[in-house]
Amino acid sequence: MSFKVVIEHLEPCLNQWLLTEYKYVSDLFRERLIFTNVKKENHKAILSKLGQIISQSVIEYLKDLPEVIVLDPKASEPLKRQDLTNAKYVIIGGIMGDHPPKGRTWKFITSRLRNAISRNIGPYQFTIAGTAYILKQIERGLDLKDIRYVYGLKIEKKLSNEIIIEIELPYAFPLDEHNNIVLPENYIDIVYRYTTTYESRMLQTTNNYMDEYC
Repeated sequence: MSFKVVIEHLEPCLNQWLLTEYKYVSDLFRERLIFTNVKKENHKAILSKLGQIISQSVIEYLKDLPEVIVLDPKASEPLKRQDLTNAKYVIIGGIMGDHPPKGRTWKFITSRLRNAISRNIGPYQFTIAGTAYILKQIERGLDLKDIRYVYGLKIEKKLSNEIIIEIELPYAFPLDEHNNIVLPENYIDIVYRYTTTYESRMLQTTNNYMDEYC
């Protein structure tokens, strides 16, 4: 029987950037995806279209169960295909990564699930979508060492002849078999819109933002 993929929803707000990450995982694992720690009704309504919804945190939901894997950048051992053979649940932290990383997966999940084992997928911090892609490739039989990736993604948008907006994402991104960076649909445009909108919000006093559900 295939393992379930669990995303512990840890961000206080849902925005288009986070949703495109979640949707990518849903497209990969479909009915095998569970969202835990979903307490807000508007979040439940949105995420129920992508997977099963659990109000409890993953700590409560899986606390007494064996055969649970937490994908954690701080784990000492890399994920192997044989780890997945008997696994019933694989947990991905629903966290928009910090730079430098703050170890939130370990703090909020790994350290509190005593029966789980933790595994990393490399020395760098991946996005939620990138983590799911690597998990899927290992499930299909690839070794982690054979999955290529790049570190850092630069987004450039030309606003005029004189103005170019440049955004750098300090995460690792897997490459597919054609050496293309694996990204969710419309990812570049969504990240650009979110980042530039976020910057403008810092100059405002209102918290009522479109496309963000808190």
